[in-house]
Amino acid sequence: MKKLFCVFFVLLQVSFVLADDFEDGVNAAKKEDYKKAVSLLIQAGKQGNSMAQVFLGLMYKNGKGFKQNQKEALKLFRLAAKQGDADGQYNLGRMYDNGQGIKQDYKEAFKWYELAADQGLTDAQLRIGLMYQLGQGIKQDYQLSEKFYRNAAKQGDPDAQLMLGLAYWSGRGLQQDKIRAYMWVNIAAANGSHEALSQRDDYEKNMNVKQVEQAQLLTKNCTANNYKNCD
Repeated sequence: MKKLFCVFFVLLQVSFVLADDFEDGVNAAKKEDYKKAVSLLIQAGKQGNSMAQVFLGLMYKNGKGFKQNQKEALKLFRLAAKQGDADGQYNLGRMYDNGQGIKQDYKEAFKWYELAADQGLTDAQLRIGLMYQLGQGIKQDYQLSEKFYRNAAKQGDPDAQLMLGLAYWSGRGLQQDKIRAYMWVNIAAANGSHEALSQRDDYEKNMNVKQVEQAQLLTKNCTANNYKNCD
């Protein structure tokens, strides 16, 4: 038992060191001390820290601290993704989606997005919603598109809230509802979406005063409930 405890203590110390390397590396990168950041992050990444692998991947992808290298970014995202890291899965999906460092493959992109979306990552849920809407990598399905937009919208993602509002206005994947369309677009605008702000003004021109008042009341209630039970 004593030996087992000693092994556990050593492993715990190692995990703390890796976490410190990652955090120190990120802080160095924020200060644009890329030499120090690279050294710390590589050390953590080699020991299997998936967050460090994702961060290094982003640095390679964007040419920060390294010469831009999409293939190396892809490699690092894949390492993190295979460990079940949602950010790694999402970023790997983006590489396949955009054909960066590898041939464009919507089906493979969808696969990795779906894994990240299942872990609640809103960016991935948004991309899955869009792929269902456009029929990219998967059979077009407006109802499933709406489902994923809604999942991300409930977590406060303004882009998903905008897309859900657009779905309500068009009636694709759900029953057309101008009042709820306005509500979700209004919420998205309040959360910083400039596109939603413009869309809301356009919607308002096609609604009567009573409809707008109802939508504004729903906006208030939905926001107070943290975007839950809004429909």
